[in-house]
Amino acid sequence: MNTAIVIPSLDPDERLPAYCRALRAATDAPIVLVDDGSRAELRPVFDECVRAADGVELLRHDVNRGKGRALKTAFAHLLAKPGISGCVTADSDGQHAVEDVVECLRRLEAAPDALVLGCRRFTGPDVPWKSSFGNNWMKFLFRLATGRRFLDTQTGLRGIPAPFMRELLDVPGDRFEFESDMLLRLGKRPMDQYEIRTIYENGNKGTHFRPVKDSLSILRLVLRGSAARGRRFALFTAVSLASFALDIGIFHALHEYAFREGAAARLFLSVALARLVSLSFNYGCNRHLVFRDGARHAAVEGRSLARYLLLAAGIMTASWALTKCLAAAMPGTLVTPIKAVVDLCLFFASYALQKAFVFRAPGAAGPR
Repeated sequence: MNTAIVIPSLDPDERLPAYCRALRAATDAPIVLVDDGSRAELRPVFDECVRAADGVELLRHDVNRGKGRALKTAFAHLLAKPGISGCVTADSDGQHAVEDVVECLRRLEAAPDALVLGCRRFTGPDVPWKSSFGNNWMKFLFRLATGRRFLDTQTGLRGIPAPFMRELLDVPGDRFEFESDMLLRLGKRPMDQYEIRTIYENGNKGTHFRPVKDSLSILRLVLRGSAARGRRFALFTAVSLASFALDIGIFHALHEYAFREGAAARLFLSVALARLVSLSFNYGCNRHLVFRDGARHAAVEGRSLARYLLLAAGIMTASWALTKCLAAAMPGTLVTPIKAVVDLCLFFASYALQKAFVFRAPGAAGPR
């Protein structure tokens, strides 16, 4: 594996050369250090880093352009080299212990297609309350936006595969929001999260994170991701409503007019025939409109139709059984509105199961 360590830095102190020296003692991975427009009087600190450890490359921005841009500068530099397999990003403010960086390297080499996240625990007396509150709030928003569970959305210790690095070069955003957008664009890629030491020195005063401005930028990205996720659910809802109307219409026509009163299996035949037509319509729309990415993968596997039919059979059986039980419990009530209520309850289960089971895309097994 040809994996490098990337350290973006702005106005570092004298600890950075010692940190580079400690990394070199622990691993022979190349180290790319990015000076993101630090003050002129602090530039000798970077020169000392190059002298302190063999294999440290120094890239420099003339002016401060933001952490996201510093990372992209390092990515472009590394991707121009032959055989690069990925990189591990680490902060320069002392938050990431050397052993945790080495563990991130090991995990990326063991799972070269996964995004590796070194995650902090936000408990204990040394953790600033604003960091704990902010991380818990962001975890909730990212879960809403992506459907995936992140243990630490703001960690700077990440193992990034080279193909993902290449995609990230075109992602807008040059400051802290870039790292958030990285998670929003993860899609169905595998992810490996592991616990690291939580280190805050001087109440985390060394951070260049701007609480209001950068938080608003991150929030805008998360809301944008939630909206994109919501559009798919809205489309699924529209298709389901159309299928629902088709199903109810056919069911009503069959149950009230086609089959005479007291006919054997009247309810079952009405449910089954109506569902046969509506599920054909629903499958086609969901495959080609709602879950297109997952449907392409499932179609290659040749399993999407079989999965859908299995799910449809289960939903149909549940619809029939629940409608029958409720109709028996409420004699004299029209059967059609009872079935409508039952199917509405089954609607949410159907969405989750189609997304996770029927049209599951590659790597959609969920975060580790």
